[in-house]
Amino acid sequence: MSLRRNAAVARRVRSFAAVVMVLMLAAEAADAIPGASLPPMPLGVVLAGLLMFVNFVDPTRDPRVSEKVALQRRTIELVLDALVVFVAIWLVGLNPASSLWVLLLFPVTQTVLRLEAKQMAGCFAALFAVYIGGEIWAASRYQDVQFELWTTAQQVAVLLVVGVATANYRQLSSVFSMVLNRGDATDDRKERRRSPGDAFAVVYVDIAVADQLPSRVSPEDLREVVAKRISGAVRLEDQVLTSDADAFVVLLEGLHELMDATVVGERVLKRLESPVSVSGVSVVVDPRVGVAYSPNRVGSPDELIEAAGRKAFRARRSGDDRLVIHDTSSELESAVS
Repeated sequence: MSLRRNAAVARRVRSFAAVVMVLMLAAEAADAIPGASLPPMPLGVVLAGLLMFVNFVDPTRDPRVSEKVALQRRTIELVLDALVVFVAIWLVGLNPASSLWVLLLFPVTQTVLRLEAKQMAGCFAALFAVYIGGEIWAASRYQDVQFELWTTAQQVAVLLVVGVATANYRQLSSVFSMVLNRGDATDDRKERRRSPGDAFAVVYVDIAVADQLPSRVSPEDLREVVAKRISGAVRLEDQVLTSDADAFVVLLEGLHELMDATVVGERVLKRLESPVSVSGVSVVVDPRVGVAYSPNRVGSPDELIEAAGRKAFRARRSGDDRLVIHDTSSELESAVS
């Protein structure tokens, strides 16, 4: 969920950067700053279009995409963001009079929004190294371009100060995220008020104790506590059933899309992250959640329960993600077979 929220903010920042890039390159064309290898305005439109394309292929929008794949694609997105900016600088803004170096604030901001401290430091170092190396290379290749050490140092210092300040004061990012997601919050409130849909889903929760269950704790007591936590993560009209001693089933009716069921599965995982207290003993549980979804109402949920349970069991055996989605495009298989 955190990865998905950060990706949503990054998409908005990327859209804003696309507009700013077109405006800045248009200003470069209007000021007739020499040294551009390509016409600034058409290049700006092409690069802005590329940024918007990166928005459309964001993998976190698809609940079936695993966290590992999403993290890999996040790296590709960050590289593309930086590459687009460097293309604009190298093809248009090599002249010292150009102000296109300011566009580097875009990949710096994306880095702060999406990476942790160590990764952020490495990304900053790579960005600044590529920028300084590009300036030195351009000065050695083109006679009308001069490398000004003091000016470049000032530019890097400004970028570094902005990046470090934003990274050290995470509340700035939180406020920024809250402002950008205000529309999403309004949409969420509208979502709660919309009429029930025709879709049906099953959330299968497979529970395992991280360590051996203490002798003072009975399986029945643990099951009761876990059931209360799961019940607190779902709506009042949703049914929470006990499949066996180590598994629970949540029946979800009136859904509109697969994402509705996926959100419930993520909420259940969040509730079970912290240890549960049973008979005065702290017990760490290791859940696996399988989600099976049907776009239409079903007479009996047995097939969906079997499909969701099969996905959860396979995820535990193979060590896959804790939340797995049943592919509704294929025919439901029997868990017995």
